[in-house]
Amino acid sequence: MSKEKPNSKEKNSTARKTGKTPDPKTFAGYPNVLSSSSSTSENAPRLRLAPLPIDTSAHKFDLKPSSETPPPQEPPAYEYLGELPDVYGTKKLFLTSRDPHYLFAYWDLAWEQFQEAENAAHDRKVFLQIYHAAGDRVQQIQIHNGTRQWVIHVNEPDSAFYSEIGYYRWDGGFEVVTRSGLATTPRDSLSWKTHADFVTIPFNFTFQQLWEMVRDLMLPGEDLAEALARLEALGHPFPFQTFVGRYLSDDAHEAMLDYMRNDMIRRIQVGSFEITEILKRQLQEHVTSGQWSVPPTSLSSPFGASFGVGSERNFFMHVNAELIIYGGTDPKAKVRIDGQEIALRPDGTFSYHFKFSDGRYHIPITAESPDKVETRSALLSFLRVTDTSSGVDATPQPPLPEPFGKSA
Repeated sequence: MSKEKPNSKEKNSTARKTGKTPDPKTFAGYPNVLSSSSSTSENAPRLRLAPLPIDTSAHKFDLKPSSETPPPQEPPAYEYLGELPDVYGTKKLFLTSRDPHYLFAYWDLAWEQFQEAENAAHDRKVFLQIYHAAGDRVQQIQIHNGTRQWVIHVNEPDSAFYSEIGYYRWDGGFEVVTRSGLATTPRDSLSWKTHADFVTIPFNFTFQQLWEMVRDLMLPGEDLAEALARLEALGHPFPFQTFVGRYLSDDAHEAMLDYMRNDMIRRIQVGSFEITEILKRQLQEHVTSGQWSVPPTSLSSPFGASFGVGSERNFFMHVNAELIIYGGTDPKAKVRIDGQEIALRPDGTFSYHFKFSDGRYHIPITAESPDKVETRSALLSFLRVTDTSSGVDATPQPPLPEPFGKSA
């Protein structure tokens, strides 16, 4: 007669009643729970061999990092066009005015192009030269490889200039590497244009709408603002309110200036262009009346360097320069300066004393041995450009010849 197998509840009940550790094979369905010892009581703690199951339903919406990292995407070709070069080597020279008294020059010469010019120069020097539009030179500045810009003080408002970069050849001529266009410095005085046009441009109309209003009435070559100003002055009807500017009479203009002198200077921040103009006007009135002896020099310095100083001053300054060339060779040799043979002293030395006026000088000097077999040569280059402030005179000089080789 077959026996029924006890179920799990019966097995557990049997173990509790007997107090004995059952055979693990008997609890094959519960491998994670064993009693601590064979002699433990029914309520003794039991060791758990596997962790409790975790309910993940509370975190089912949490985002988990992807196990696979997507490969980095290459940027499109137009996003990176490479590093911009320091220079392009176009050999272009640009000149522009910074203000009424200064010019700004910059050039695009590669290192190799600049070195080529240095190697071709007789003295390995490269120069930046500034000229008036008429062709007379104002300044000459030696520049070096790696320099790409220069600020030049010309102190000539409302004047046109151009610039050159080049070097002196062995024959004394100047080789031009590049030349700029004309640049004109602005005025540093009041503009002669006193006429002003006023126009009302409403913000609630587009430019297209305004153009459609006046396109049939525009004159050849007239732009939109000019057409609106002309039509508003003529009283043309517009679907918006217009304000026509009115010019003041001379009396009204003077009355307004008097008001500005007495009131606006106290209220407007010092340093604005309008206040500078008012102060300059006042200063000119004081100069005209004889109260001050020094007139204003420019808008950038309206009071000059001697503001408030009396008319009786004994301060003065004068300056000048001379050129002395000296050297030596065999007493029987022949020495020529700029092709002209000169006399030597008994010991073979020589010296010449010249005036040194403004200009550019290239003075070749050669020495020929007594037997006419050997020659030695040198090329001396000089430049004098004098720029003085007012009140500086030239120091008187004894009668001296002009140096040889003057080219400018």
